Amino acid sequence: MRLRWLAPLLLLGCLDAFSPAGAEHLTPPTVYRVWWTEIERCAGLWGDFDRVEWYEVPGSSYTCPAHEGLCDGWWRSPHTIYMAQSRLYNRQLAEHEMLHDLLQRGDHPPVFQACGVQLN
Repeated sequence: MRLRWLAPLLLLGCLDAFSPAGAEHLTPPTVYRVWWTEIERCAGLWGDFDRVEWYEVPGSSYTCPAHEGLCDGWWRSPHTIYMAQSRLYNRQLAEHEMLHDLLQRGDHPPVFQACGVQLN
């Protein structure tokens, strides 16, 4: 009887508290592989495109779990990218998030500007 709370607690532990609300797994559009190759070439970095887990979030922006405010794209270590549904084909945004994955860091060193993917 005293362990009745254990099952619900374990189930809650399986929920991803950092995932934006409504996020659903996304099979990345074919053009993403082309964009990945382009951002690799620009940055002089190489990584495995297939290691990235892609998620689509409804709308044009969403509450960003990483910081206060709204996001239209968000990279989460080690290899997860969330994209707002209406921005899925925004090359600059997609390459911006891809570069985060290639660099394995969340800040914006000069390579973002050099490759034309620095967002305002």
